[in-house]
Amino acid sequence: MAAILLLATAIGANAQAPTAQIDRVLFVPLGGLEQWISIRGEDRSNPVLLVVHGGPGEAQWPAADIFKPWEKAFTVVQWDQRGTGHTYGHYGEKTPDVTLDRISKDGVELAAYLCRELHKKKIIVLGHSWGSLVAVHMVQLRPELFAAYVGTGQVSSWAANVNTQFELHLAKARREGDEAQMKKLEAIGRPDPTNTKQYFSLGSLISIMAPSDQAWIKHLRTQFPELKAREPEQAKNLEDGMMFTAERVLPDQVATDLPKTACDIHTAFFVIDGQDDHVTPTSAAVDYFNCVKAPKKELVLIPNAGHFAWMTTSDKFLEALVSKVRPVAIAAGATRSRCKTSWTMDTAFWMVGDSETGYTQLCK
Repeated sequence: MAAILLLATAIGANAQAPTAQIDRVLFVPLGGLEQWISIRGEDRSNPVLLVVHGGPGEAQWPAADIFKPWEKAFTVVQWDQRGTGHTYGHYGEKTPDVTLDRISKDGVELAAYLCRELHKKKIIVLGHSWGSLVAVHMVQLRPELFAAYVGTGQVSSWAANVNTQFELHLAKARREGDEAQMKKLEAIGRPDPTNTKQYFSLGSLISIMAPSDQAWIKHLRTQFPELKAREPEQAKNLEDGMMFTAERVLPDQVATDLPKTACDIHTAFFVIDGQDDHVTPTSAAVDYFNCVKAPKKELVLIPNAGHFAWMTTSDKFLEALVSKVRPVAIAAGATRSRCKTSWTMDTAFWMVGDSETGYTQLCK
């Protein structure tokens, strides 16, 4: 018996090396297409955090430096969705099935892949804006794969977006004494959310964003020439993919009404939003949060932040992830290995193999 315990102790000590860091970039088959992901973290034993980007088509790998501090507490997975970024570069305009349904199913396949490859029972999924819509659909499809859902720039309904933005445009025109804009908007009276031509004619969305969001957009625009010079092919894929995807998923966006279709969530549910989001309005996100029934739910509103709170106040956002989401996710199984049971004497140990190192670990 002492020998068995000594063996278990020795293997436990040796477990520190392979559970250290991970840094991989690869294409994985999802829904019949090879799709780009990156996996980065300082400790493989940490919970896996799958980032589901917004846009649509706004891949997050150009902002990888912002996620670097996150890698101390999470294994962070970036994913260029079908029709986006590196994945778009693989298939271009021949990319099939660019729909909310198919992208959500791709996301579920990716979650299962990550559980399998990184030896986790469950993962955390974090969706931003359009990505929050995708991620909600993912947890509806396969709740057992997810230890927690986190939404930011949380989508509620397209109608809420249109109506709130209309009011903001009208208020801005009145405040600035813009007679032509006031006349145009007042003639509309009440916008028709299904009329996308009317919606896109309301005015510049950036002009009604929170100041922090306007600054972030300006930052992205000033940084893009540098990205283009450094990675011209991928910069083009990023631009082209955004245009390609946005056109194809617009009908799905217009049809969105989560308070009617997604109030029953069978995993822990978190919304971490900027208090001044005018793109996917905070008030509508709060209304959606209030309708959700989940095993555990919590709402965090970050002051002086808007739609891009996770970028513009990434330190506060990470603080909420670490203090609120991480403990709940760990309790739900986010750090547990998907193991095969092995029995020795009167002690049950669990075996897990690492495909990269060939290392086999004993874990209780």
